[in-house]
Amino acid sequence: MQCRSMLVEDHRYISCGGDPFNYIKSTMKGLYFQLDPGQDAQILLLKEKFPYDRKTFEGVARTSKLTLFDFKEEKEELSLFVRRTNEK
Repeated sequence: MQCRSMLVEDHRYISCGGDPFNYIKSTMKGLYFQLDPGQDAQILLLKEKFPYDRKTFEGVARTSKLTLFDFKEEKEELSLFVRRTNEK
């Protein structure tokens, strides 16, 4: 059995001048290409910069062929846990 480590993407202190929704879409699209099928990633964000709910993040993940399998809010931070699906 192969053990794959979880990829951690820290985007808490990014400074993007554009739309945060498009930024998170691009981030998840990029993760699709970085992850192996079945591999997980954690995305760290600040609620202030990404004021979306779980349902919104689930939709973005789904369009990127990822599954949002866990979502945690702690104070001002968000943790999104996504998995690359086995779809091509």
